[in-house]
Amino acid sequence: MARRRAQPAGQEHGYIRGRVEDRGPCPALNALANHGYLPRDGRNLTVAQVEAALCEALSMTSHLAASNTRQLKSILRPNGTFDLTDLRQHGVIEHDRSFTRLDYRHGGDNYTLQPDMFQALLNDAGGGPLTVKTLARTYRRRAEEHKRSGGKPLPLRMRFINLAQSVSFFNVAQMSGKIPREVVDAFYLEDRFTDEVLVDKRPRTLLGLLGDILRLLFFVYILRV
Repeated sequence: MARRRAQPAGQEHGYIRGRVEDRGPCPALNALANHGYLPRDGRNLTVAQVEAALCEALSMTSHLAASNTRQLKSILRPNGTFDLTDLRQHGVIEHDRSFTRLDYRHGGDNYTLQPDMFQALLNDAGGGPLTVKTLARTYRRRAEEHKRSGGKPLPLRMRFINLAQSVSFFNVAQMSGKIPREVVDAFYLEDRFTDEVLVDKRPRTLLGLLGDILRLLFFVYILRV
């Protein structure tokens, strides 16, 4: 089936990058705020707002959106809201072994993009588009780096979150099994979704995400890429 041609985002959801001080370690939620699908200041968000933003902007099914937001409930204030900066809390959603952020014990900055780590992600893909295979290579490398540096094994719950986050952007942004380099750069370097991603209205499903996780595990533990 032909893919819809990309059109510029409407003014309501035009990209305006927010202050780093008001953002968390998740580039996807940062991008949703930068595009106005979430409050642009990144404050006083609700789980319902995030679920609605994921469905509207990224065409996630309600089941996938609910799965992606379930862990947010643990950081809610008594009034049911949270700020993007609350996602910096270690061991709740944020975890060690991130592809592009430092482990928490390495100075406490677990939310700022590290250029050398981003470059390593690209190197794992030979500088080209990201695929499940290249993401598996990054997943394995980060696990080995974490172990060599004396990091403790992730708890079971955080291991599953780590797996899901490793392929969640792929599940959203892949085009014929690849994420083009310009889409990767926009997401990681600018906290921005390209127009191609926003206008692609194919449903993103929980089953699709689970399939991507299984493929990642196959490359990591069976093929050992």
